[in-house]
Amino acid sequence: MTSAADRHAVLSHDKDRRVSHVVLLAVALAFPMLKVAWTLGGSGAADEVFLTMGIKSWPDVLTGMFLTDALLASVVAVVVCQLLPVGISDARTPDRGAAGWLTALAVTAPPAFGVIVGAVHGPAWGIAVTLTAYALRWGRAIGEGDGAAGWRGKATVVTGALSLLLASALPLVALAGCFDGHAWAPVLVCDIDTGEGNRRGRVVELNRTGPGVVGWDLAGREAVNGVNCAASGNQQVRAPWWRS
Repeated sequence: MTSAADRHAVLSHDKDRRVSHVVLLAVALAFPMLKVAWTLGGSGAADEVFLTMGIKSWPDVLTGMFLTDALLASVVAVVVCQLLPVGISDARTPDRGAAGWLTALAVTAPPAFGVIVGAVHGPAWGIAVTLTAYALRWGRAIGEGDGAAGWRGKATVVTGALSLLLASALPLVALAGCFDGHAWAPVLVCDIDTGEGNRRGRVVELNRTGPGVVGWDLAGREAVNGVNCAASGNQQVRAPWWRS
């Protein structure tokens, strides 16, 4: 028979997952538009970027935010890792044969996310993601195991509170990433022809087309074709919101 403590732990895990799902969905849908609008200086620029590139550019912006913001990538990795099942009851399956698969998933998921983050942002970030994800998943696993109910209950409560805190911090981290003035895509220096002759200018790359790129001209504030491009060496487009 399932005890009241076990039922409370299951309900707590369900609440954590629902909150994490909602937060991740909000970040995925709303923040790419906010990132482009603030970085390029207005909603009109964001409209033109997405109209020029199509809806397929939406995940490109989201991916670019993760690749250029180490803190955002790390928090997202830990939150996603927390959504994976920890044990049999967490997976909602009576099949005990799934225990080996779930154990392998619990062991490999944190380092897998750590490797992904570490490969992009450096080993320190990868190690931090791995250890944080392991600690939170270990706390959840304790709530499903046997032992002193009081100790397990405290561990479950602490882990649940930390998971909710992390999920609640995700929108704030993403918001800071939207307002940091840092481009989500490579910033290049290209030859641009807008009908008034060629000039060199900085553009945010939107897509590569043959020998050149389609990009956003930062000076002319319009989508242009650029050729003979080179990396600008600086991804900063404007001053961060907190310094402007």
